[in-house]
Amino acid sequence: MGANAAFNRGDVDVALEFFAPDAELRDLANAPDQAAVIKGIHSIREAWALWTSAFDELRADFEEVTEAGDAVIGAVHWEGRGKASGMSIDVRQFDLYEFQGGKIVRVTLGLKSKAEALDAIGLRE
Repeated sequence: MGANAAFNRGDVDVALEFFAPDAELRDLANAPDQAAVIKGIHSIREAWALWTSAFDELRADFEEVTEAGDAVIGAVHWEGRGKASGMSIDVRQFDLYEFQGGKIVRVTLGLKSKAEALDAIGLRE
């Protein structure tokens, strides 16, 4: 996905070109100081700025992609190292990207399985 490649390069503005202006980001594993649901690309940009300022080498690599109607489910490997703490993150999860009119309208991060992602969009395996 182009948005993911841009995010991994640290090019947030290019990544957000793939999003609808009123897109929604749901992070099921959000930090306590961040909202679980973020609406609008300006708010998503602010959240990503917080993430990238807190971590060196933050990246999300797709290990598997499943198309499901107007959505894409990714088995994603998130990695990073805290700039201040030096603590590493190494998380595998399922992330759901929902599309409308060729743009991402909703992202749900942190699903535990592909089945859970399919349930979230009303489809079952």
